[in-house]
Amino acid sequence: MNQKSLWIPSLIISLGIIIGSFVIASKPLSVSTDTKSKNTEQSSIMLDLGGASKFLGLKTEEIEMIISTEKRSLETSGSFEGTMLPYISVNENLYFEKTKLILWAQENATVHKEYNSRFNQ
Repeated sequence: MNQKSLWIPSLIISLGIIIGSFVIASKPLSVSTDTKSKNTEQSSIMLDLGGASKFLGLKTEEIEMIISTEKRSLETSGSFEGTMLPYISVNENLYFEKTKLILWAQENATVHKEYNSRFNQ
């Protein structure tokens, strides 16, 4: 192929790149609401009860049972051995800080802590 015949394909490729760039740049970036809510949830420091449930892989009822068991143990004996499930309560809603939940789970898994609803009567 000679030099003269290469300018047409080069021109076509160049125009395609330029037109493609304009098309991409002119389209508004659309983000689905699911993606937005996931990003907000992932960047949030605090989790509500449902979020903590998903984060820990426990049912919400199990988290409530753990809190109840720990409270009862603290009230009965006046102290609690180990680390209690970390949470705050705002208007009767429970909120959990992610890194504290990880530390709580690691510590309680290390000592093989057992919670049983039978003993929560």
